Amino acid sequence: MIYLQEHDIISGVNTQTERFENLSLVSWDKPMEGCSWGYYASFKIGAEWIDENEALIVTTKRGMENIDFLSMFMTCFSSNLEIESFSEIYSINAEQPSIEAPSLRGVISPLIVLHFIGVVNRLKSLKRGYVHRSENLKKVKGKINILKNERTNISLKRYDCIYCNYDEYSVDIPENRLLKKALLFSQHMVQKMGEHHQAYSSIKHMLARSLSMFENVSNDVDIKSIRQIKGHKLYKEYAEAIRLAKLVLSHFDYSLNKVSITDNKIVPFVLDMSLLYEHYVYGLLYEAYQNKIVYQYKGKTGDPDFLYCSDGFKAILDTKYIPKYENKSLDKDVIRQLSGYSRDIPILKHLGYNDIIESSLTPSVPCIIIYPQESTTSEENPFMGKRLSELCTNQVRRLSQFYKISIPIPIIK
Repeated sequence: MIYLQEHDIISGVNTQTERFENLSLVSWDKPMEGCSWGYYASFKIGAEWIDENEALIVTTKRGMENIDFLSMFMTCFSSNLEIESFSEIYSINAEQPSIEAPSLRGVISPLIVLHFIGVVNRLKSLKRGYVHRSENLKKVKGKINILKNERTNISLKRYDCIYCNYDEYSVDIPENRLLKKALLFSQHMVQKMGEHHQAYSSIKHMLARSLSMFENVSNDVDIKSIRQIKGHKLYKEYAEAIRLAKLVLSHFDYSLNKVSITDNKIVPFVLDMSLLYEHYVYGLLYEAYQNKIVYQYKGKTGDPDFLYCSDGFKAILDTKYIPKYENKSLDKDVIRQLSGYSRDIPILKHLGYNDIIESSLTPSVPCIIIYPQESTTSEENPFMGKRLSELCTNQVRRLSQFYKISIPIPIIK
């Protein structure tokens, strides 16, 4: 077993080798001057198999061991991003054997569950469909099942009943049964989390709301038939909910006894911390500023993480999952990147600088770097109740209109 933290190097490997080439958690790199070439971990954490006998485990860097992943993921769902974007944050290889990784327990299982609850919570209504029923009724409904009626009623002289087969238009369809089954598994998982997570009460509220939608749906699902249940392309959120429901059930081996966040064995997974932080910040920004924030607007020079546009203030914002920016200067590549955005005509037009562009003048656009702090407590949302311009107090030295804003990562109390 090889253990690394973010940005660590696999020691003793001085040349490229096929053994590590196909891994997601490390890559052959020379991150900066003075470093040697080698296989370095980047901004991703998780666990994956190197070969049949050895696994690689990458954890968060020193000082960030108590990250409250649930609160971060919960904040992501407060934005208006498409469902597919959340699936890019992490990947799971459920087909491979579990890996012994005590340092990562309680990370991936809650994320899968919360992702599923969040998607179900976005469903506006339940799909309906025709469900075949066979029942003993007081009056004819559908078609009489002659053979069944003979055995059940006529032979026993129960002439007041008729056994019928009929189709009923109902919410109690296989897709909804699958979702409810997975919600009940998720409920057991949430109960085991404990209230030390900042988002615990919000998660319980989301789960209660989701379960109330399925009040008239049975949770009777044949495990063998689960793979046959598929979503429809026209219903993106339903298709994603069904995919995640299958993942929840298979992750816990279809047994409530396996629902635990204390098991040291985990399914192989990769979690992109940089992308998670980006989505987390967007959730905070959207909660505070709503439609004044645009996510990844496509420009000529690239797609900045966020554009902020109000009557009194316009800015380009980019998240960097680099805690060192608290005490160190910005990397030159980061400065060049944002400088390019601030000269990008499509971006400037979207921000409303049409008059200046037409007069051939170069507008001075504030560029804001958002970075995390290490080992700190955090308020619920640093942007709430404040104008973005009010937070631009930390100007980067020797650079015009460049600012840094630190947004702490939530930690488990």
